[in-house]
Amino acid sequence: MPQLVILTGMSGAGKSTALRCFEDLGYFCIDNLPPTLIDTFLKLYNQAPRGDGGVAVVSDIRSGELFTHFAAAIEHLQSQGIQFELMFIDCDDDELVNRFKATRRKPPLGGDLRLEDAVATERRRLQPVSELATLRIDTSQLTPEQLRQRVLGVFADSREGSPLVVTLLSFGFKHGLPTDADFVFDTRFLPNPFYIDELRPLTGNDPLVFDYVMAEPDAVAYAEQLVAALRIAFARYPEVHKYTALVALGCTGGKHRSVSLVNYIGAMLKKAGVRVSVQHRDLDMP
Repeated sequence: MPQLVILTGMSGAGKSTALRCFEDLGYFCIDNLPPTLIDTFLKLYNQAPRGDGGVAVVSDIRSGELFTHFAAAIEHLQSQGIQFELMFIDCDDDELVNRFKATRRKPPLGGDLRLEDAVATERRRLQPVSELATLRIDTSQLTPEQLRQRVLGVFADSREGSPLVVTLLSFGFKHGLPTDADFVFDTRFLPNPFYIDELRPLTGNDPLVFDYVMAEPDAVAYAEQLVAALRIAFARYPEVHKYTALVALGCTGGKHRSVSLVNYIGAMLKKAGVRVSVQHRDLDMP
């Protein structure tokens, strides 16, 4: 069975933030899954093509009456020999009330109850669940980023291999910078295939353009030095609990030079064992 993490706990304590951490680690994630469906979901998951990241699910009080079967569902998973972590995310009642007030949202058991009473009622119902937890995180004094670091620090260190995922993106400066990029590099100093009639309608995905761009000695040297710099940065990423990186390379239009360099660097990083996704943002732009 896949590695399984079940997240539960108090509403407003940070389960959604924690679930996004597992997405960063490559887990298949699903929110608000009734406990009785966890086993069924795992069976379906195992029958479908998938990665090796494992599964993380949130199962909490939002399931209503179905949540009363939580303990039985956990016992069933154990009887099946399924290995899992049960993470209970908690927070002081006063802090939860303040968070709900700040966001102007009601807890799931809100209804006609005052906030304080709704939180207290949920805590009473979750007490038996809390006692089943294999891991507890109290977010009363944690910021969302600190919670993220706590979760990643526990689970990233227990995974085999590096969880880092690098996205290499080509783009055209005339179409705007990618605002979510962690690194931005300029390739406009290289000879531009746009000014060669037979290459203009092609892209860096075409061998003629790729060979033209990479035949420039400075293109290869530039790529090699970028890879060397990136590998230095990536080696330190786990220390700051960062597991994704968007590296953007731009040329004027985003069709020739940047595409060629991204493809070249992507091959280099993959050869070095880095998990890489290559994307070309502006290939279809006029």
